[in-house]
Amino acid sequence: MSDSNEKKTCNDSKQPILVLDLVRLVLERLSFVDFHRARCVSSGWYSASKSCIGGTNPTAPWIILFPNEHVKTNNDSCKLFDPRDHSSYTIRDLGFDMVRSRCLASSGSWFLMLDHKTDFHLLNLFTRERIPLPSLESIDGWQMKFVRTGDSDFEMSMYYKAHGLVSYGKNSDLRIRDAVLWVDEKTRDYFVVWFHHSTFAYHKKGGDNNSWKVFQPSKHQGCRHMVYKESKLYVLSPARNISVFDFSGGHSPVEYATLPSPNDCYVRNLAVTLSGEVLIISSNPKKCFLTLYKIDPKSSKWRLIKSIGDEALILDLGITVAAKDGVMRNCIYFSHDDLHRYKGVSLCNDDKYGICVYHIKTKKKVQVFEHLTTSSPIPFKDARWFFPTFGGK
Repeated sequence: MSDSNEKKTCNDSKQPILVLDLVRLVLERLSFVDFHRARCVSSGWYSASKSCIGGTNPTAPWIILFPNEHVKTNNDSCKLFDPRDHSSYTIRDLGFDMVRSRCLASSGSWFLMLDHKTDFHLLNLFTRERIPLPSLESIDGWQMKFVRTGDSDFEMSMYYKAHGLVSYGKNSDLRIRDAVLWVDEKTRDYFVVWFHHSTFAYHKKGGDNNSWKVFQPSKHQGCRHMVYKESKLYVLSPARNISVFDFSGGHSPVEYATLPSPNDCYVRNLAVTLSGEVLIISSNPKKCFLTLYKIDPKSSKWRLIKSIGDEALILDLGITVAAKDGVMRNCIYFSHDDLHRYKGVSLCNDDKYGICVYHIKTKKKVQVFEHLTTSSPIPFKDARWFFPTFGGK
């Protein structure tokens, strides 16, 4: 072969396509974490990864652990654990202060974070992408002011145009207890709702929307827990009523359903099944029992159930998923008790409410993860179950 022909062959326009095919074959054989490491090798590998993502996402939930304020180094890292193969990973160099921030919700590999400056961010663990959200001072109809007195202390006053000044005084932490997050992995569309005191605020991607919009339930209820699924927000009030809001219209949410409060049980959470049924979760703190109820269609009353069939409940997400490919059927995936989570109780000092998989019928823990905290030199303040996913841009 002449030099000219050899040069022409090497410059064949079809050659890069063949290389990308080989890269795809390599990527498809890697574990989830190795896949995300490999896709960062070059722009070519990154492009190839977009067409083989479907086979790389784990089918069972993982655990993420957040370091607490006693960690002096690596404050931009966190720990991941895959229960299926008992593998643990440390994600470093996130470019975000994980120690002085709180995770409020998750969607796939995206996490809603509130930092020590009371600013919201969406953070993707594997791509290091970060999407800043409007500040708490940007709420439609409100004039909110923070006067910072230190790294975490602040004076907060809110002025509502119709009702005058409301001052909450000095706080050591902004206790936004309930929030939900939804992210489309491919388009990066997102939707966020949070609740604080008597205020529900929401924000979504799109247009010139650079503020939080406020909505108020008709009964001015508070919020104990909420779940977002398929454009609907399910809100459990302290009075144990459940209201459902529809956000599919694109404007203000429509309150279109209310479920009655159950009798004689302490309701701690709600959840939505694959078929759209609403469940409530009750607990017995002394015995560490979790019990489930759903509406009886004949009597319109809540009744105790001992099985959710071939599904599993991921309590941190408030939804059930199909029990397959490593997901245990008729189980609750539990991470950290809400009351202890927001009181800042360390995981390693709270074995009673530790990370576990709880079987609904037998009322027993079928899998525990004490080793994640007891054997670790790093103290953790919180843990959550999540489904690692990735979608190409």
